[in-house]
Amino acid sequence: MGLALKTLLAELEAQRAGRPDAMAEVTLTTVRSLEVPLDITACRELRVLAHVFNGDQTVLAAAVLRAALVDIQEHLDDDLDLLAMSARRNIDSCA
Repeated sequence: MGLALKTLLAELEAQRAGRPDAMAEVTLTTVRSLEVPLDITACRELRVLAHVFNGDQTVLAAAVLRAALVDIQEHLDDDLDLLAMSARRNIDSCA
């Protein structure tokens, strides 16, 4: 689990600890809309999360997806930096 997902989970747990009966408050800014088919296992896990955190299943799904994408992007940035360094070394060795 990446940092963004851990941060999201920590925020949800902090909200639940402070007000166990309150509905989870997740604020999302819409960047792009897309539809992603979910398998039965993912649906069950989201339903459980929604129950545990007293939140809306679709909002929690969007928050989890967003956090996962942030984590993926961070790793891609690192990978791209490594590729760029490798390309520079190869170009320098050819010159």
